Amino acid sequence: MDKAISSTNAKKIDDLSEDILLRIFDYLPIKELCVSGRVCRQWRRIVRDNTLWRHVDLLDYRLDLRKMWKVIRSHLSECLLSIKIKGFLDTGKPKSVTHSLSDAMLNDLKDRCPNLKEIHLKNCNTVNLNPRLFPSTLFKLTFENCAIQPGLMKKFTEDLPELSCLDVSRTVRFDDAELSYMCGTDQLKVLIVNGCYRVTVEGLTKIAQQMTRLERLEMEDTGIVNINQNFELAAHHMARHMISLKHLNLKGCIPLTSTNLQNLVFGLKKLQTLNVACCPLKYSSLVEMEPYLRKLKLLELCTHQMEGHSTEKLESILMECSVRLVEKCASKCFHQH
Repeated sequence: MDKAISSTNAKKIDDLSEDILLRIFDYLPIKELCVSGRVCRQWRRIVRDNTLWRHVDLLDYRLDLRKMWKVIRSHLSECLLSIKIKGFLDTGKPKSVTHSLSDAMLNDLKDRCPNLKEIHLKNCNTVNLNPRLFPSTLFKLTFENCAIQPGLMKKFTEDLPELSCLDVSRTVRFDDAELSYMCGTDQLKVLIVNGCYRVTVEGLTKIAQQMTRLERLEMEDTGIVNINQNFELAAHHMARHMISLKHLNLKGCIPLTSTNLQNLVFGLKKLQTLNVACCPLKYSSLVEMEPYLRKLKLLELCTHQMEGHSTEKLESILMECSVRLVEKCASKCFHQH
């Protein structure tokens, strides 16, 4: 009986048109997609359809150069729009020095995938790469917890004219010097430097003065401290120059006071979302800033700042502004000191 049912189901699958199978395969993760290609010749042909390889997410796997070459040569084409790759940087030596990309691969990607818009690298050792070989078509570039060579950003400002989104979260060598290279161009709309502890208030000041087209800025858990009132000056420049800013993340920014925040929100006319979790702001001071905060669509805080009050109560005060509590406090949450 079971055998008959299995045979019937198999027949139904075989009866599906290739167009239907193609749509089904489009929902499969990369690994399952590759496994499906081993079922039969028909499925193998369908799996190799270029439209299934527009967005290639390999973050669930760690691939060395040999395996990456196999993926590139077997499946990537002019249809590719984005690719995400995970390396070995967090695995400990000797594997931490293993590379997942090479200059030859970057050259091949440029020729093979002329429409590539996004590269996302996580835990990758990229010091072996020539930055001038990254595809000039890139719109978004992510180095998440990666090792980069000093001066990398200088090359990008010269060779990536379409780049508008840069994410270097937790990339150790990213500092104020790298930021200064990025400030040489006004093309970025999104800049994310979360966890980059070498970025200081001087870097924030440069951003505020020169990167005036930014619409999203995330500086969570960086090295910003208040020395000689430098943070007040940086906040002043932000409020004055960053007229396009819509989303701001300053989670864990210890120098941020209620006065600084009030000036920021007042000056940033287009601001919609604000994350000030783990900053030295009390519930009472947030309530006092109601005339300024009520224009926001979303305010993110930590549990400590609520001082026992519910998010619903604060939302009733801030009217149209939603309040969300972050799941995890920043490593520099002021309540932990």
